[in-house]
Amino acid sequence: MFTTVTLGLLGIVLVVFGGLSFWEKSDHYRIVFATSVIGLEPGAQVYLNGIKVGTVDEVGVAAADIRKVAVAIKVKRGTPIHTDTHAILQLAGITGLKVIDLRDGTSAAATLPPGAEITAGTAALDKLELQAQSIVDQSAALMKRANLVTENLIAITEPAKLAATNLAAMSGSLKAMVDENRAALRESLVAIRRTVTGASDLLDGQVAQLVGNAGDVVSELRKLLANNEAPLRAAVFDLRQASRSFKELARDLRQKPSRLLFSSTLSERQLP
Repeated sequence: MFTTVTLGLLGIVLVVFGGLSFWEKSDHYRIVFATSVIGLEPGAQVYLNGIKVGTVDEVGVAAADIRKVAVAIKVKRGTPIHTDTHAILQLAGITGLKVIDLRDGTSAAATLPPGAEITAGTAALDKLELQAQSIVDQSAALMKRANLVTENLIAITEPAKLAATNLAAMSGSLKAMVDENRAALRESLVAIRRTVTGASDLLDGQVAQLVGNAGDVVSELRKLLANNEAPLRAAVFDLRQASRSFKELARDLRQKPSRLLFSSTLSERQLP
């Protein structure tokens, strides 16, 4: 009797304080995680939006892909798990143990039947880890590009330095050459200046002489015109009379072409 009472009290303690419900029915689901589930053990708690709804039954390697982990869970029958519900691994305090939190499900989506697979989600820590990895990769790529740019700058700088050295040497040579021939250059400049001055003076004298000769020619022409004014006027008058006679002859010939063959001989015209 004592043993029976002791076992009965132990069963009550297990049911009340251990949360065991031998008569409660459950639904089973399956979750496949693509990342490590270290810290997740069988018996770990399963939550729905932070509310305890079940436990983890089994944790093992996925048969289809050994890089993934298959987790079997059981939840209270009637737990609202929908097709858009995601299973996310969360830390349980600071012990390093993990639990599963079911979240993101909506009433608009269809209910997920028992035995189906719940889609694995990404926890905040996993997102941070992925972002950190992405930052590390980008930093490595950036460092590689920086090294490449540095190498290109070095490759470009070396010829530039060589060209600068050669230019400096050439400048020194030119300076020395100029210093050596400075006196000769000065003498050449003085000679050129003298030549230009002489040519300018020569041109000034010839221009003045040409202007004087042109004035003399104009004076002679004026004198010639003054001395022969009367004959020139008479010649101009005769030219005008001859032009007028030719015009009259051409008009008569246009009107009577027969006069060219049967006309009488005209008397000679006396010049005035």
